[in-house]
Amino acid sequence: KITRRLAVEEQMQQAVDSNEFEVYYQPKIDITSGHIIGAEALLRWTNSALGSVYPDEFIPIAEQTGLINPIGQFVVKEAFEATKEWNSNFDETFVIAVNLSPKQLKDPQFVLSVKESLHRIKISPACVEMEITEGILMGDHSYINDALNELYILGIKIALDDFGTGYSSLSYLRKYPFDILKIDRSFIHDITAISSNKELTSAAIAMAHSLNLKVVAEGIETTEQLNLLKEMKCEYG
Repeated sequence: KITRRLAVEEQMQQAVDSNEFEVYYQPKIDITSGHIIGAEALLRWTNSALGSVYPDEFIPIAEQTGLINPIGQFVVKEAFEATKEWNSNFDETFVIAVNLSPKQLKDPQFVLSVKESLHRIKISPACVEMEITEGILMGDHSYINDALNELYILGIKIALDDFGTGYSSLSYLRKYPFDILKIDRSFIHDITAISSNKELTSAAIAMAHSLNLKVVAEGIETTEQLNLLKEMKCEYG
């Protein structure tokens, strides 16, 4: 395990400069209309020595080594430029979602760099969502609160990702300026087969709506799942 970690870390040092990272885009649809209204930017890495390295492996190492900051800047740049193209050619309201790590939020220059990227690439803050997981909020650090509020003031939407898989403290929804709640794919996968998943998903959607939050269901794969979520009045998938 140590040998593998060292190999991943060594190769990652040069991966940014060598353009080995790529951003893939998972479409987000309006469940009622079926139209694509945005996408989530997902980072992928293929290395000549290691082959395909999955994010579950390289992201934690990037966070521990500090490489997550330049990698995060790369994702923001790529995602914003793609959004600019989609805004111009297809739909001016197309929204891109980008995942954030704790290290990025801790960087005092992060919000400024996002603001500069918006200005340079010329896309509206309303076309950007920043996603964080519940685990980031556990420490209750002031810098996270400050960064999220600054992003919110800029006009960027804030999403709570993977809701239901970790700590699920409802106080987070009250304390932080969230616009969107994302229900984890583990609930959606069995939503038509396991009644408890169905009931929990329905309750999460109702709770989010009572707080004026929009809801995204992750990992919809079947028509049955889609139709059930439509009945539950889930906005996006």
